[in-house]
Amino acid sequence: MFRKGFIALLLTVVLVLGTAAASQAAPGKKANWKFKFHGARKAVQLTDIQSHWAAQPIQTLFSYGIITGYSDLTFRPNIPVTKYEAIMMIARASGFDGTSEADLAWDGVPEWMAACLDFAVSEGILTEEEAEYLNGWAPAKRYEVAVWAARAMGLEPDGRFSFQDLGEIPSFARPYVGGMFKCGYMIGYPGNFFQPNKPVTRAEMAVVIYRIMMEDTIDGEDRDDQGGSDTGGEPAVKSLEPADGSGGVDVETAELTVRFNVAVEAVEDLESVREGITVRNLTDGEVVEVDDVSIAGDTLTIELGEPLENGKTYRVTIDGGLIEAEESGANFGGIGSGRWEFSTGGDFKIVGLNPADGADDVDGEDTAVLKAEFSGDIRVIPGKTLLDAVKVYNLSDDEDVDVDMVEIDGDTLVITLEDPLESGDTFEVTIEGGYLEEEDTGRNFEGLEGGEWRFTTAG
Repeated sequence: MFRKGFIALLLTVVLVLGTAAASQAAPGKKANWKFKFHGARKAVQLTDIQSHWAAQPIQTLFSYGIITGYSDLTFRPNIPVTKYEAIMMIARASGFDGTSEADLAWDGVPEWMAACLDFAVSEGILTEEEAEYLNGWAPAKRYEVAVWAARAMGLEPDGRFSFQDLGEIPSFARPYVGGMFKCGYMIGYPGNFFQPNKPVTRAEMAVVIYRIMMEDTIDGEDRDDQGGSDTGGEPAVKSLEPADGSGGVDVETAELTVRFNVAVEAVEDLESVREGITVRNLTDGEVVEVDDVSIAGDTLTIELGEPLENGKTYRVTIDGGLIEAEESGANFGGIGSGRWEFSTGGDFKIVGLNPADGADDVDGEDTAVLKAEFSGDIRVIPGKTLLDAVKVYNLSDDEDVDVDMVEIDGDTLVITLEDPLESGDTFEVTIEGGYLEEEDTGRNFEGLEGGEWRFTTAG
Protein backbone atom coordinates (compact mmCIF):
# COMPACT_ATOMS: atom_id res chain seq x y z
CA MET A 1 0.00 0.00 0.00
CA PHE A 2 1.26 3.50 -0.87
CA ARG A 3 1.71 5.80 2.13
CA LYS A 4 2.40 9.52 2.26
CA GLY A 5 5.11 10.40 4.74
CA PHE A 6 3.61 13.66 5.94
CA ILE A 7 0.27 11.97 6.60
CA ALA A 8 1.93 9.31 8.74
CA LEU A 9 3.76 12.05 10.67
CA LEU A 10 0.54 14.02 11.10
CA LEU A 11 -1.25 10.94 12.41
CA THR A 12 1.51 10.35 14.92
CA VAL A 13 1.06 13.90 16.25
CA VAL A 14 -2.73 13.50 16.34
CA LEU A 15 -2.52 10.22 18.23
CA VAL A 16 -0.02 11.59 20.74
CA LEU A 17 -2.14 14.67 21.41
CA GLY A 18 -5.28 12.53 21.56
CA THR A 19 -3.70 10.24 24.15
CA ALA A 20 -2.59 13.20 26.23
CA ALA A 21 -6.06 14.74 26.14
CA ALA A 22 -7.69 11.44 27.07
CA SER A 23 -5.45 11.08 30.10
CA GLN A 24 -7.06 14.19 31.59
CA ALA A 25 -10.56 12.68 31.55
CA ALA A 26 -12.15 11.18 34.64
CA PRO A 27 -12.10 7.35 34.72
CA GLY A 28 -15.08 5.88 32.89
CA LYS A 29 -16.01 9.25 31.36
CA LYS A 30 -15.61 10.48 27.84
CA ALA A 31 -12.92 12.98 26.93
CA ASN A 32 -15.24 14.55 24.35
CA TRP A 33 -18.68 14.15 22.81
CA LYS A 34 -17.98 13.28 19.19
CA PHE A 35 -21.00 11.13 18.36
CA LYS A 36 -23.79 13.36 17.04
CA PHE A 37 -26.97 13.16 14.98
CA HIS A 38 -26.25 15.01 11.74
CA GLY A 39 -28.70 16.45 9.21
CA ALA A 40 -32.44 15.95 8.84
CA ARG A 41 -34.29 12.70 9.44
CA LYS A 42 -35.63 10.66 6.52
CA ALA A 43 -39.08 9.10 6.83
CA VAL A 44 -38.22 5.68 5.35
CA GLN A 45 -39.46 2.49 6.98
CA LEU A 46 -37.52 -0.76 6.99
CA THR A 47 -39.63 -3.84 6.34
CA ASP A 48 -38.04 -6.51 8.57
CA ILE A 49 -37.60 -4.91 12.00
CA GLN A 50 -41.16 -4.14 13.17
CA SER A 51 -41.20 -6.82 15.87
CA HIS A 52 -37.45 -6.91 16.47
CA TRP A 53 -36.15 -6.11 19.96
CA ALA A 54 -33.85 -3.40 18.50
CA ALA A 55 -36.45 -1.83 16.20
CA GLN A 56 -36.33 1.68 17.70
CA PRO A 57 -32.52 2.08 17.71
CA ILE A 58 -32.30 0.67 14.18
CA GLN A 59 -35.04 2.90 12.78
CA THR A 60 -33.66 6.02 14.49
CA LEU A 61 -30.11 5.53 13.21
CA PHE A 62 -31.41 4.56 9.77
CA SER A 63 -33.49 7.73 9.55
CA TYR A 64 -30.33 9.80 10.08
CA GLY A 65 -28.31 7.78 7.57
CA ILE A 66 -25.90 6.47 10.22
CA ILE A 67 -26.79 2.94 9.23
CA THR A 68 -28.18 1.76 5.91
CA GLY A 69 -30.26 -1.15 4.72
CA TYR A 70 -30.51 -3.11 1.52
CA SER A 71 -32.19 -2.26 -1.76
CA ASP A 72 -35.31 -4.20 -0.77
CA LEU A 73 -35.71 -1.97 2.33
CA THR A 74 -34.61 -4.73 4.70
CA PHE A 75 -31.98 -4.30 7.40
CA ARG A 76 -31.31 -8.00 8.12
CA PRO A 77 -30.69 -7.30 11.82
CA ASN A 78 -29.62 -10.77 12.87
CA ILE A 79 -26.75 -11.36 10.45
CA PRO A 80 -23.19 -10.54 11.59
CA VAL A 81 -21.98 -7.04 10.81
CA THR A 82 -18.78 -6.99 8.75
CA LYS A 83 -15.76 -5.01 9.89
CA TYR A 84 -16.27 -2.65 6.97
CA GLU A 85 -19.90 -2.05 7.98
CA ALA A 86 -19.07 -1.58 11.67
CA ILE A 87 -16.37 0.99 10.96
CA MET A 88 -18.62 2.78 8.48
CA MET A 89 -21.40 3.04 11.11
CA ILE A 90 -18.98 4.37 13.73
CA ALA A 91 -17.46 6.81 11.24
CA ARG A 92 -20.86 8.18 10.21
CA ALA A 93 -21.81 8.68 13.85
CA SER A 94 -18.52 10.58 14.26
CA GLY A 95 -19.26 12.94 11.36
CA PHE A 96 -18.05 11.13 8.24
CA ASP A 97 -20.31 12.17 5.36
CA GLY A 98 -18.78 10.21 2.50
CA THR A 99 -18.19 13.25 0.29
CA SER A 100 -14.40 13.26 0.39
CA GLU A 101 -12.03 11.33 -1.87
CA ALA A 102 -9.56 8.81 -0.48
CA ASP A 103 -5.99 10.15 -0.12
CA LEU A 104 -4.42 6.77 0.56
CA ALA A 105 -4.44 3.82 -1.83
CA TRP A 106 -5.93 0.83 -0.02
CA ASP A 107 -5.25 -2.49 -1.73
CA GLY A 108 -8.33 -4.68 -2.19
CA VAL A 109 -10.67 -2.25 -0.41
CA PRO A 110 -14.02 -1.54 -2.13
CA GLU A 111 -14.33 1.95 -3.53
CA TRP A 112 -17.19 2.91 -1.19
CA MET A 113 -15.01 2.13 1.84
CA ALA A 114 -11.70 3.77 0.89
CA ALA A 115 -12.47 7.32 2.07
CA CYS A 116 -14.01 5.92 5.25
CA LEU A 117 -10.75 4.13 6.06
CA ASP A 118 -8.92 7.44 5.56
CA PHE A 119 -11.32 9.04 8.02
CA ALA A 120 -10.98 6.18 10.51
CA VAL A 121 -7.19 6.45 10.48
CA SER A 122 -7.17 10.25 10.71
CA GLU A 123 -9.58 10.13 13.67
CA GLY A 124 -7.60 7.44 15.49
CA ILE A 125 -10.36 4.82 15.20
CA LEU A 126 -7.86 2.55 13.46
CA THR A 127 -4.11 2.65 13.18
CA GLU A 128 -2.81 2.66 9.62
CA GLU A 129 -1.49 -0.87 10.10
CA GLU A 130 -4.85 -2.08 11.43
CA ALA A 131 -6.60 -0.55 8.43
CA GLU A 132 -4.16 -2.16 6.00
CA TYR A 133 -4.67 -5.66 7.42
CA LEU A 134 -8.31 -5.28 8.38
CA ASN A 135 -9.86 -8.23 6.51
CA GLY A 136 -12.94 -6.07 6.23
CA TRP A 137 -15.43 -8.64 4.96
CA ALA A 138 -15.01 -10.78 8.08
CA PRO A 139 -17.54 -10.43 10.93
CA ALA A 140 -16.64 -7.82 13.53
CA LYS A 141 -15.94 -9.25 16.98
CA ARG A 142 -17.22 -7.75 20.24
CA TYR A 143 -13.79 -6.70 21.46
CA GLU A 144 -13.03 -5.04 18.11
CA VAL A 145 -16.24 -3.01 18.21
CA ALA A 146 -15.39 -1.95 21.77
CA VAL A 147 -11.95 -0.74 20.67
CA TRP A 148 -13.18 1.16 17.60
CA ALA A 149 -16.14 2.83 19.32
CA ALA A 150 -14.10 3.82 22.38
CA ARG A 151 -11.39 5.38 20.24
CA ALA A 152 -13.94 7.17 18.06
CA MET A 153 -15.61 8.97 20.95
CA GLY A 154 -12.47 9.58 22.97
CA LEU A 155 -13.59 7.30 25.81
CA GLU A 156 -11.20 7.12 28.72
CA PRO A 157 -9.77 3.56 28.86
CA ASP A 158 -10.44 1.67 32.09
CA GLY A 159 -8.76 -1.62 32.88
CA ARG A 160 -10.43 -2.08 36.29
CA PHE A 161 -12.83 -4.88 35.46
CA SER A 162 -12.90 -8.65 35.51
CA PHE A 163 -14.65 -11.21 33.33
CA GLN A 164 -14.45 -14.98 33.48
CA ASP A 165 -13.13 -14.90 29.91
CA LEU A 166 -10.72 -11.99 30.43
CA GLY A 167 -7.88 -14.09 29.02
CA GLU A 168 -9.66 -14.21 25.65
CA ILE A 169 -9.54 -10.41 25.31
CA PRO A 170 -6.29 -9.18 23.69
CA SER A 171 -4.28 -7.21 26.25
CA PHE A 172 -4.29 -4.00 24.19
CA ALA A 173 -8.10 -4.13 23.96
CA ARG A 174 -8.86 -4.67 27.65
CA PRO A 175 -8.86 -0.98 28.70
CA TYR A 176 -11.21 -0.14 25.83
CA VAL A 177 -13.54 -3.02 26.72
CA GLY A 178 -13.44 -1.88 30.34
CA GLY A 179 -14.39 1.68 29.42
CA MET A 180 -17.28 0.56 27.21
CA PHE A 181 -18.51 -1.83 29.90
CA LYS A 182 -18.21 0.66 32.75
CA CYS A 183 -20.23 3.27 30.88
CA GLY A 184 -22.88 0.73 29.92
CA TYR A 185 -22.38 0.97 26.15
CA MET A 186 -21.58 -2.75 25.94
CA ILE A 187 -22.69 -5.24 28.56
CA GLY A 188 -21.64 -8.72 29.55
CA TYR A 189 -23.45 -12.04 29.59
CA PRO A 190 -24.79 -14.06 32.52
CA GLY A 191 -22.03 -15.71 34.51
CA ASN A 192 -19.80 -12.63 34.13
CA PHE A 193 -18.67 -13.33 30.57
CA PHE A 194 -17.93 -10.74 27.89
CA GLN A 195 -17.61 -13.16 24.94
CA PRO A 196 -15.00 -10.94 23.20
CA ASN A 197 -14.72 -13.08 20.07
CA LYS A 198 -18.44 -13.43 19.46
CA PRO A 199 -19.48 -11.83 16.14
CA VAL A 200 -21.65 -8.72 16.53
CA THR A 201 -24.95 -8.70 14.66
CA ARG A 202 -26.11 -5.69 12.68
CA ALA A 203 -28.79 -5.07 15.30
CA GLU A 204 -26.31 -5.23 18.19
CA MET A 205 -24.01 -2.82 16.38
CA ALA A 206 -26.87 -0.36 15.96
CA VAL A 207 -27.76 -0.60 19.65
CA VAL A 208 -24.18 0.14 20.78
CA ILE A 209 -24.10 3.31 18.67
CA TYR A 210 -27.62 4.28 19.73
CA ARG A 211 -26.76 3.95 23.42
CA ILE A 212 -23.79 6.27 22.98
CA MET A 213 -25.68 8.83 20.90
CA MET A 214 -28.74 8.93 23.17
CA GLU A 215 -26.51 9.65 26.14
CA ASP A 216 -24.73 12.33 24.14
CA THR A 217 -28.00 14.06 23.25
CA ILE A 218 -30.65 15.70 25.42
CA ASP A 219 -33.80 16.87 23.63
CA GLY A 220 -31.88 16.94 20.36
CA GLU A 221 -29.09 19.22 21.62
CA ASP A 222 -25.49 18.33 22.38
CA ARG A 223 -24.41 18.25 26.01
CA ASP A 224 -21.57 20.63 25.24
CA ASP A 225 -24.08 23.15 23.90
CA GLN A 226 -25.96 23.01 27.17
CA GLY A 227 -22.94 23.57 29.33
CA GLY A 228 -23.13 20.16 30.98
CA SER A 229 -20.11 18.70 32.68
CA ASP A 230 -19.12 15.64 34.64
CA THR A 231 -18.89 17.60 37.88
CA GLY A 232 -21.75 20.07 37.46
CA GLY A 233 -24.39 18.14 39.39
CA GLU A 234 -26.14 16.78 36.29
CA PRO A 235 -28.19 13.64 37.15
CA ALA A 236 -26.72 10.41 35.80
CA VAL A 237 -27.61 6.80 36.49
CA LYS A 238 -25.30 5.21 39.04
CA SER A 239 -26.97 1.79 39.20
CA LEU A 240 -30.07 -0.09 38.09
CA GLU A 241 -31.90 -2.89 39.85
CA PRO A 242 -32.36 -5.32 38.18
CA ALA A 243 -29.14 -4.48 36.34
CA ASP A 244 -29.18 -3.86 32.61
CA GLY A 245 -28.47 -7.09 30.76
CA SER A 246 -29.06 -9.31 33.79
CA GLY A 247 -30.69 -12.72 33.45
CA GLY A 248 -32.37 -14.99 35.95
CA VAL A 249 -34.17 -12.08 37.67
CA ASP A 250 -36.49 -13.27 40.48
CA VAL A 251 -40.04 -13.67 39.18
CA GLU A 252 -41.35 -12.28 42.48
CA THR A 253 -39.81 -8.90 41.60
CA ALA A 254 -42.43 -6.15 41.66
CA GLU A 255 -40.15 -3.18 42.35
CA LEU A 256 -37.51 -1.60 40.10
CA THR A 257 -35.02 1.04 41.26
CA VAL A 258 -32.77 3.66 39.70
CA ARG A 259 -29.99 5.12 41.80
CA PHE A 260 -28.54 8.46 40.66
CA ASN A 261 -25.22 10.16 41.33
CA VAL A 262 -27.01 13.08 43.05
CA ALA A 263 -30.20 13.63 45.03
CA VAL A 264 -33.12 14.12 42.64
CA GLU A 265 -36.75 15.25 42.61
CA ALA A 266 -39.66 15.43 40.19
CA VAL A 267 -39.70 18.47 37.89
CA GLU A 268 -43.48 18.73 38.29
CA ASP A 269 -44.96 15.88 40.33
CA LEU A 270 -44.61 12.13 40.82
CA GLU A 271 -47.66 11.42 38.67
CA SER A 272 -45.95 12.95 35.63
CA VAL A 273 -42.89 10.81 36.39
CA ARG A 274 -45.07 7.68 36.58
CA GLU A 275 -46.70 8.50 33.24
CA GLY A 276 -43.26 8.95 31.65
CA ILE A 277 -42.07 5.46 32.62
CA THR A 278 -42.77 2.51 30.33
CA VAL A 279 -42.11 -1.10 31.33
CA ARG A 280 -42.55 -3.42 28.37
CA ASN A 281 -42.68 -7.21 28.27
CA LEU A 282 -40.73 -7.72 25.04
CA THR A 283 -41.45 -11.43 24.91
CA ASP A 284 -45.24 -10.98 24.77
CA GLY A 285 -45.27 -7.48 23.28
CA GLU A 286 -47.22 -6.08 26.22
CA VAL A 287 -46.90 -3.02 28.46
CA VAL A 288 -46.64 -3.73 32.20
CA GLU A 289 -48.66 -1.48 34.48
CA VAL A 290 -46.68 0.93 36.65
CA ASP A 291 -48.67 1.25 39.85
CA ASP A 292 -46.69 3.94 41.67
CA VAL A 293 -43.32 5.73 41.82
CA SER A 294 -41.45 7.37 44.68
CA ILE A 295 -38.24 9.37 45.03
CA ALA A 296 -36.10 9.34 48.18
CA GLY A 297 -32.76 11.14 48.00
CA ASP A 298 -30.82 9.68 45.08
CA THR A 299 -33.20 6.74 44.43
CA LEU A 300 -36.22 6.41 42.15
CA THR A 301 -38.44 3.42 42.97
CA ILE A 302 -40.89 2.03 40.42
CA GLU A 303 -43.67 -0.19 41.79
CA LEU A 304 -45.31 -2.54 39.30
CA GLY A 305 -48.97 -3.53 39.31
CA GLU A 306 -47.96 -7.21 39.46
CA PRO A 307 -44.71 -9.20 39.75
CA LEU A 308 -42.64 -10.05 36.69
CA GLU A 309 -43.51 -13.22 34.77
CA ASN A 310 -41.21 -16.19 34.38
CA GLY A 311 -39.10 -16.58 31.26
CA LYS A 312 -39.71 -13.07 29.90
CA THR A 313 -37.49 -10.22 28.74
CA TYR A 314 -38.32 -6.69 29.88
CA ARG A 315 -37.30 -3.20 28.77
CA VAL A 316 -37.70 -0.06 30.88
CA THR A 317 -37.63 3.47 29.44
CA ILE A 318 -37.90 6.79 31.25
CA ASP A 319 -38.69 10.01 29.39
CA GLY A 320 -36.30 12.94 29.74
CA GLY A 321 -37.22 16.19 31.45
CA LEU A 322 -39.22 14.56 34.28
CA ILE A 323 -36.54 14.38 36.97
CA GLU A 324 -34.00 16.99 38.04
CA ALA A 325 -31.12 17.36 40.48
CA GLU A 326 -32.27 18.84 43.80
CA GLU A 327 -29.29 21.15 44.15
CA SER A 328 -28.49 22.28 40.61
CA GLY A 329 -31.89 21.85 38.96
CA ALA A 330 -30.24 20.11 35.99
CA ASN A 331 -32.60 17.81 34.11
CA PHE A 332 -32.14 14.07 33.76
CA GLY A 333 -32.04 13.13 30.06
CA GLY A 334 -33.93 9.87 30.57
CA ILE A 335 -33.25 6.21 29.86
CA GLY A 336 -33.76 5.43 26.20
CA SER A 337 -34.72 2.20 24.46
CA GLY A 338 -32.21 -0.59 24.86
CA ARG A 339 -30.39 0.86 27.89
CA TRP A 340 -32.29 -1.04 30.59
CA GLU A 341 -33.26 -4.61 29.73
CA PHE A 342 -33.32 -7.79 31.80
CA SER A 343 -34.80 -11.28 31.76
CA THR A 344 -36.54 -13.44 34.35
CA GLY A 345 -36.39 -17.15 34.95
CA GLY A 346 -33.80 -19.71 35.79
CA ASP A 347 -30.98 -21.10 33.74
CA PHE A 348 -31.33 -21.54 30.00
CA LYS A 349 -31.53 -25.33 29.80
CA ILE A 350 -32.94 -28.44 28.18
CA VAL A 351 -36.42 -29.36 29.41
CA GLY A 352 -37.14 -32.44 27.28
CA LEU A 353 -35.30 -35.16 25.36
CA ASN A 354 -36.58 -37.61 22.75
CA PRO A 355 -35.66 -40.42 23.21
CA ALA A 356 -35.67 -39.71 26.95
CA ASP A 357 -32.49 -39.96 28.96
CA GLY A 358 -32.28 -43.44 30.44
CA ALA A 359 -34.84 -45.01 28.08
CA ASP A 360 -34.06 -48.71 27.50
CA ASP A 361 -36.68 -49.77 24.99
CA VAL A 362 -36.20 -47.32 22.10
CA ASP A 363 -37.36 -48.63 18.72
CA GLY A 364 -34.14 -48.41 16.75
CA GLU A 365 -35.63 -49.23 13.38
CA ASP A 366 -38.01 -46.24 13.57
CA THR A 367 -35.58 -43.81 15.22
CA ALA A 368 -33.44 -41.68 12.94
CA VAL A 369 -34.35 -38.31 14.48
CA LEU A 370 -33.36 -37.14 17.98
CA LYS A 371 -34.77 -34.01 19.62
CA ALA A 372 -33.73 -31.76 22.50
CA GLU A 373 -36.32 -29.24 23.72
CA PHE A 374 -35.04 -26.08 25.47
CA SER A 375 -36.62 -23.71 27.97
CA GLY A 376 -36.84 -20.99 25.30
CA ASP A 377 -36.44 -20.49 21.57
CA ILE A 378 -32.87 -21.07 20.47
CA ARG A 379 -30.51 -19.95 17.72
CA VAL A 380 -26.99 -20.81 16.69
CA ILE A 381 -24.35 -18.33 17.80
CA PRO A 382 -23.15 -16.34 14.74
CA GLY A 383 -19.98 -17.75 13.27
CA LYS A 384 -20.63 -21.26 14.62
CA THR A 385 -21.59 -24.32 12.56
CA LEU A 386 -24.54 -26.15 14.07
CA LEU A 387 -23.45 -29.55 12.81
CA ASP A 388 -20.25 -29.27 14.86
CA ALA A 389 -22.24 -28.87 18.09
CA VAL A 390 -23.60 -32.44 18.17
CA LYS A 391 -21.96 -35.82 18.59
CA VAL A 392 -23.86 -39.15 18.71
CA TYR A 393 -21.82 -42.09 19.98
CA ASN A 394 -22.57 -45.82 19.99
CA LEU A 395 -21.20 -47.00 23.33
CA SER A 396 -21.79 -50.66 22.55
CA ASP A 397 -19.74 -50.64 19.35
CA ASP A 398 -17.35 -47.88 20.47
CA GLU A 399 -17.90 -45.77 17.35
CA ASP A 400 -19.42 -42.49 16.24
CA VAL A 401 -22.85 -42.41 14.62
CA ASP A 402 -23.03 -40.40 11.40
CA VAL A 403 -25.18 -37.27 11.75
CA ASP A 404 -26.79 -36.10 8.52
CA MET A 405 -28.24 -32.76 9.63
CA VAL A 406 -28.84 -30.57 12.69
CA GLU A 407 -31.64 -28.01 12.61
CA ILE A 408 -33.45 -25.61 14.93
CA ASP A 409 -37.25 -25.57 15.17
CA GLY A 410 -38.21 -22.83 17.62
CA ASP A 411 -37.21 -24.17 21.03
CA THR A 412 -36.13 -27.59 19.72
CA LEU A 413 -32.83 -28.88 18.38
CA VAL A 414 -33.53 -31.55 15.76
CA ILE A 415 -30.77 -34.10 15.02
CA THR A 416 -31.25 -36.23 11.90
CA LEU A 417 -29.06 -39.33 11.60
CA GLU A 418 -27.88 -40.80 8.31
CA ASP A 419 -29.34 -44.20 9.27
CA PRO A 420 -31.75 -45.49 11.95
CA LEU A 421 -30.24 -46.62 15.23
CA GLU A 422 -28.98 -50.18 15.51
CA SER A 423 -30.97 -52.55 17.71
CA GLY A 424 -29.72 -53.64 21.12
CA ASP A 425 -27.10 -50.91 21.48
CA THR A 426 -26.60 -48.05 23.94
CA PHE A 427 -26.12 -44.53 22.61
CA GLU A 428 -24.88 -41.28 24.09
CA VAL A 429 -25.53 -37.79 22.71
CA THR A 430 -23.32 -34.78 23.45
CA ILE A 431 -24.20 -31.14 22.71
CA GLU A 432 -21.21 -28.82 22.94
CA GLY A 433 -21.37 -25.56 24.87
CA GLY A 434 -20.83 -22.23 23.11
CA TYR A 435 -22.89 -23.09 20.03
CA LEU A 436 -26.45 -22.25 21.07
CA GLU A 437 -28.02 -19.24 22.75
CA GLU A 438 -31.50 -18.26 23.87
CA GLU A 439 -33.09 -16.11 21.20
CA ASP A 440 -34.77 -13.59 23.54
CA THR A 441 -31.93 -13.04 26.01
CA GLY A 442 -28.70 -14.13 24.27
CA ARG A 443 -27.89 -16.45 27.18
CA ASN A 444 -25.48 -19.23 26.18
CA PHE A 445 -26.25 -22.91 26.52
CA GLU A 446 -23.45 -24.43 28.60
CA GLY A 447 -23.68 -27.81 26.88
CA LEU A 448 -24.91 -31.35 27.50
CA GLU A 449 -22.08 -33.60 28.56
CA GLY A 450 -21.63 -37.31 27.96
CA GLY A 451 -23.81 -39.40 30.22
CA GLU A 452 -26.58 -36.80 30.49
CA TRP A 453 -28.41 -38.11 27.42
CA ARG A 454 -28.06 -41.86 27.15
CA PHE A 455 -30.53 -44.47 25.91
CA THR A 456 -30.68 -48.05 24.67
CA THR A 457 -32.54 -49.55 21.73
CA ALA A 458 -34.62 -52.70 22.05
CA GLY A 459 -32.86 -55.92 21.13
